Amino acid sequence: MKLFDPKTGKMNANSEGYQQLITTLTDVNSEVSKQKFYEIPFADYVPTIIGKGAFKKSILNYKTFKTGEGFEAGLMNNGANRQGLAQTSVAVEGQTQVVHAYAKGIEWDIFELEEAMQANELFSLIEAKEESRKEEWDLGLQKSAFLGITGGFGLLNQPAATLDNVTIPKFISEMDATEFNVLTSAIYEAYRANSFRTAKPKLFAIPEKDFNGLGQYPNPAQPFKTKLQLLQELFEGLTGDKSFQILPCSYGDKANFDGVNNRYCLSSHSPRSVKFDIPLNYTATSAGTLDGFTWANAAYGQFSDVALLREREVLYFGNTAG
Repeated sequence: MKLFDPKTGKMNANSEGYQQLITTLTDVNSEVSKQKFYEIPFADYVPTIIGKGAFKKSILNYKTFKTGEGFEAGLMNNGANRQGLAQTSVAVEGQTQVVHAYAKGIEWDIFELEEAMQANELFSLIEAKEESRKEEWDLGLQKSAFLGITGGFGLLNQPAATLDNVTIPKFISEMDATEFNVLTSAIYEAYRANSFRTAKPKLFAIPEKDFNGLGQYPNPAQPFKTKLQLLQELFEGLTGDKSFQILPCSYGDKANFDGVNNRYCLSSHSPRSVKFDIPLNYTATSAGTLDGFTWANAAYGQFSDVALLREREVLYFGNTAG
């Protein structure tokens, strides 16, 4: 059994796995140190629908648009001869989400189990393999929700959304009091104008590298409220929504985004505007064997690309700071 080397990112060919040299002066730790990954609850950022449309290849979303001559066309002249009524109708457009199918197996044999059990009675080889596969599923969904996979798009890189490279020209955490004041006077209006004043934001996702510096005060000589507190009060006050969220997003850091640009996102956070579907959640089968020596099981699931249904209700901001 080879072990993963986190320093090189490769399997360590010289590792003996659970076959280690133990002397009378060796204490065997009953706890196993596991590799850690960056995890983020993506449902807090993009509305996620689970369990709808299992085993389908795609999801069709209908969008409607009002057509007609407007309100004034419906006004009537009661003194005139009877006339035909003005008509209101709707146009319908379909938008398809691709659904991806996932399946992976794990297997083990009698020798692997016995060797692992003798090395450390508290170490479960089967459990470790299952946790590794489930971790892979979770991280795959996470990446798909924010950046998309296999040519799809996530919350942060929808080509139909508007990108504003002016309003946040540098890290918010690096702005002085004057620059911060300019930002706070412009950012909410930028969203309202982009949405034709039909929507209000509910979520502001900030690259984590910038977010982590928002604990400072705009004017150190007047340490009353941090930049994060002021931004929170700004959006709560202007939207009238006390549940407004400002969240850090590592996928918005340029190192994780495209290597050049930081990505900020103001969103209405409504499933009618933007959504991520998991038609079939992670499901593991029971283990089976054909020869009584090797056992195997499989896990499978389905997930979609992120669908942006109302393009004007997601607004991106960008800069190349850091």
